[in-house]
Amino acid sequence: MSTHNMFKYKLSKYNVIHQTDIIHYYWNTYSGALIALDKDSQNYISSFSGFDDGSNEFNLLKNNGFIVFDQFDELGRVRFQEKRALFSRYSDEMRFVIALGLGCNYTCWYCFENEKKSPIMMTSDIATDVANYINQQLLKNPMVKKLRISWFGGEPLLYKDTIKLISEKIIKINDESHIPFHTESMVFTNGYLLNAITLNDLQKVGVNKAQITLDGMSENYAKNKGASSEDFNTVISNICNAADKIDLIVRLNIPDAEEAISISNYLLEDKNLSGKIKLILAFVRDYSLSSEKAKCAFINYVDNHSKWIKYIYKNYGVESLHQAESPRRMNSSCGQICSNNVTIGPQGEFYRCDQSLGDEKMVVGNIWQGRFFNEIELMHYKTIEMYNDCSECNYLPVCMGGCVMHRIKNYGGFDCTAYKRWRLNQKLLEGGVYI
Repeated sequence: MSTHNMFKYKLSKYNVIHQTDIIHYYWNTYSGALIALDKDSQNYISSFSGFDDGSNEFNLLKNNGFIVFDQFDELGRVRFQEKRALFSRYSDEMRFVIALGLGCNYTCWYCFENEKKSPIMMTSDIATDVANYINQQLLKNPMVKKLRISWFGGEPLLYKDTIKLISEKIIKINDESHIPFHTESMVFTNGYLLNAITLNDLQKVGVNKAQITLDGMSENYAKNKGASSEDFNTVISNICNAADKIDLIVRLNIPDAEEAISISNYLLEDKNLSGKIKLILAFVRDYSLSSEKAKCAFINYVDNHSKWIKYIYKNYGVESLHQAESPRRMNSSCGQICSNNVTIGPQGEFYRCDQSLGDEKMVVGNIWQGRFFNEIELMHYKTIEMYNDCSECNYLPVCMGGCVMHRIKNYGGFDCTAYKRWRLNQKLLEGGVYI
């Protein structure tokens, strides 16, 4: 017996199967591979001997992660990678969400900041200290290759001068230091203030991405944002102008598939933006709902999302979709909770999640004294090994236990069955399979 035949193998615990009468589709949620198996290949898997028989089927399945060594602990690997992502001091990437103020020119009904609205904004002195703090973190970690900054609010474009101040200081250290790193700077905005002059100003200080939120066509847009039809037209004009100049994501906060399809057609076809922007259809959660009603809302979202994304694939192709619309392996449930990353509030305070902005009870440090290592922060590091309902799930690599903040605040309302159906549908569509 040759050496390779001495080792025993097993089917991966992260195989997901979608069966049809003729073809079975196998998706490994860890490797990301998707394959179609005919009857013969299906029989090979169902009667798998556990040994390398040198066949094409064995090599295909092993090379794509569908078969692993018998002694290999797949959950252990996921747990190890989660801890490394959460606690590695010398990551090659740092992320900062910077909230410049909680003020906004809109009053979107779903905004989690509505109850925290205040005139507080980041002063120039604090902005200077924020830039200095980020620079210090960069100098402490010579392995950093990418710095990701997300400009957040309220509406961050109300504080354009502060973006400029902080960015110029970071650009300066990039030019002067011997540490080569690339800065990816992204603004999360409602788009109303993203006119040609503002866009040009942002580009000068390295802002190279933007995400703009739309809540539907003109009537629903105005209703959901406390705005007007003219405001809608202004934002559409700004989107059209920005699409050729910056990487642009349009986030659709729309619960209804037909409305989502209408605004998608309007943008991609009527406004000729196909191939120029990326779309994402987001779940808009109403935090006032009971857990059971929130669960129903999520299930409804999954059904509507499936209709919408199938339409986009058929009519515009994958190039019109943001990468978040494709399920991918995650090392942690959220990049913001990794210890190297932090959300910085307008008073220089630290949070582990941007949904905590303005909540004094959720502060975990500040730019002057550093992290407090308090109980609030430690709660965000509850790892997947503590989630008994997740440890044996074959969707774990693409979910990693879900939103930590929802667990901390016990929001409930998440439906695993709907989530799995949603993710499988996305993966199959990515592979050209329509169900």
